[in-house]
Amino acid sequence: MNSLRGIQKPKNWNQILDSFSACDVPYAYIVAYYISRFDKKAYEKLALGNHTETHDAIGKILGIKANTIKNHRDAFDPYHDNPRKGWYQRELWRVEREVYEGFNVYSHEELYAIVRQILDTPQYSLELIFTLVSQDKDKYYLIDSQPYFPLTEEFVNECENKTFYEGAKQTITVNRYERNNQARQQCIEYYGTSCYICGFDFEQAFGELGKGFIHVHHLIPLSEINQEYQINSIKDLRPVCPNCHAIIHKKNPPFSIEEMKTILNKNFQHNDQ
Repeated sequence: MNSLRGIQKPKNWNQILDSFSACDVPYAYIVAYYISRFDKKAYEKLALGNHTETHDAIGKILGIKANTIKNHRDAFDPYHDNPRKGWYQRELWRVEREVYEGFNVYSHEELYAIVRQILDTPQYSLELIFTLVSQDKDKYYLIDSQPYFPLTEEFVNECENKTFYEGAKQTITVNRYERNNQARQQCIEYYGTSCYICGFDFEQAFGELGKGFIHVHHLIPLSEINQEYQINSIKDLRPVCPNCHAIIHKKNPPFSIEEMKTILNKNFQHNDQ
């Protein structure tokens, strides 16, 4: 039995982290890469059911639609030896390319350990994910006989009572809006890395692991502008923590910064009473 001790970060670690800054749910790409590369073995190892049930379970964990996982794996499929053609007509996006180039060196057991930790603790940074895998990775061998993923009775019943249909053909068109990393950096240099809404500071909470980590929010979503435009890193961007960023986009159009602060202050005042 091979040990996972000594698992190293991807050689393009910094490029991966940089590409993640432009994604709402970057871990979806790593998980999709895993199931594309190992296909049947991956679904069996995850032990979450058939393909549709697995996509649905992963979607629930990462807070995205199940079909998003399928779409992401479609991008990787042409690069792997599996029976699916995927999106063979397009090149990999930057984040997909970085994930593909960085994670293709891992064995099935190593990549599974990383993916399982992601699904276990999707709220953690990638740095912390790797730290946990390195410190406690021997436990993943227990999954050969018993799934490590904590399936609740409620979740199992929900999956068993669903009816799924497969095989319908559909054409999906996706618009991708490029982020300017220089503008992101200027925003952080001006406002700092504390959340502009709730004030959370990752470095204060996690020390060196959290240093420099923060999301950057576009006050006007790029999807609304629908064209290339000159961005002002001070006027158009704000640093926000992942929690606030997720809540901002709970409605369409997104909540404004002022609305978020009002909601937060109102609820804190209510809880203090």
